Amino acid sequence: MISQQLKTFRKIYVFLIAFSTLPLLIASSHCINSLVFPELLFWAILQVASDLKPILLLKDKEISEITVSFVVQISAIMLLGACKTIWIVIVSTLVVGFALKKSFYKTVFNSGVCALSLLISGNLFKLLKMSPENVTLDIIPDMPAIIVAATSYLLLKTFFISVVVSLSSGNRFVSVFFSDFNTLTYYFCTLTPISMVITILHDPNRPYIILIMVPPVIMADQALRRYYSLHRETQETLRVLADIIDERDKYTYNHSIRVANYTRKIAEALKLPLDVINEIEIAARVHDLGKINIDDSVLRKNGKLTDEEYEKIKKHPEVAYRVLKNLKNYKNVAKYVLYHHVHMDGGGYPKRKTNIPLPLGARILAVADSYDAMTTDRPYRKALSQHSAVEELKRCSGAQFDPRVVNAFINVLKEEYDYEEQEQEIDESKYRKNTFLIKEN
Repeated sequence: MISQQLKTFRKIYVFLIAFSTLPLLIASSHCINSLVFPELLFWAILQVASDLKPILLLKDKEISEITVSFVVQISAIMLLGACKTIWIVIVSTLVVGFALKKSFYKTVFNSGVCALSLLISGNLFKLLKMSPENVTLDIIPDMPAIIVAATSYLLLKTFFISVVVSLSSGNRFVSVFFSDFNTLTYYFCTLTPISMVITILHDPNRPYIILIMVPPVIMADQALRRYYSLHRETQETLRVLADIIDERDKYTYNHSIRVANYTRKIAEALKLPLDVINEIEIAARVHDLGKINIDDSVLRKNGKLTDEEYEKIKKHPEVAYRVLKNLKNYKNVAKYVLYHHVHMDGGGYPKRKTNIPLPLGARILAVADSYDAMTTDRPYRKALSQHSAVEELKRCSGAQFDPRVVNAFINVLKEEYDYEEQEQEIDESKYRKNTFLIKEN
């Protein structure tokens, strides 16, 4: 839950960034006159066109946008200077916001973010530019200025946006910042050389000549769109498979969803980086993917499993690993799934062949999975109470479960699931070693 204080800070922060648009627009208007207006209009049209079809990214339940407008903005900084570029970007952002029917506060906030980033990066470029004033751009001596301008723009824009995302989600700023920075860096590094070429090709008497660079910009944009589309489609396909497996058994229906919720909250309580939190949550959604090759007669069996049937059950982490390890972006997810039934003391399955510590994601998943299994009705037993399940986690802490993860989960249960400590002894005879692990997994 986001505290009221964070919500208040968020409103103040958004207002301050949005309000900065007005003085920046007024200040930049002094650079505008009838002689330069046609050229500025040309660049404004380019800016509007580049912003009309953003790539939508879901980052920690907040939707962010990426567009190729970076190409236009960096090119304009080098050709026109910060003052004129700020005017172009503010006017264009307001036009696009109106055209796409975006909320007014979000539109003005975005214009403020871009304008502030351009103000600083543009002046840094001007300060560090080594070529003569009559030379628009000389790549070799001006390379440090280009790198500093592009990097500072990326850092500043990421900073301004990460603050509002952090205040909205309650996640640590540093975690959000580096997650966003990693997302944008490759894209901006790809587009910066295109901006340099546009700057060199530009001719004030024939500004339309730079349109020859439209195809490379479109290709870069489409490549990123395909990348994120494939990433989303892969995630959705894995989620559908996980749901299909859950639906095979009425006793475990929505099991993966609940486990994913638990793992995310544990990871957040441990203050892990946002990208790691997302990986662990995805692992939780697909952790039972390997059960797809287990017969219903075994999966839904009411009685005790035979040794042969139990051996089949124990194969499901390895089956899931073989599926996931071939997906480049899911290598850590695959490891979490593979080891989520391995105990801290080396027990469990599959048997490990190395002394390397268990991945933290696997240890978090183990606690969340076992807790949900214990607190859910199964064919061979009724669900345990919340208190009994927590006591079992405590009893197995250190041998089967990571004590730090168990403690973090107990705090999550207290804060978000109304758990209260009870002075009550648990009857350990009901929970012999592996009793609840054999059937629910």
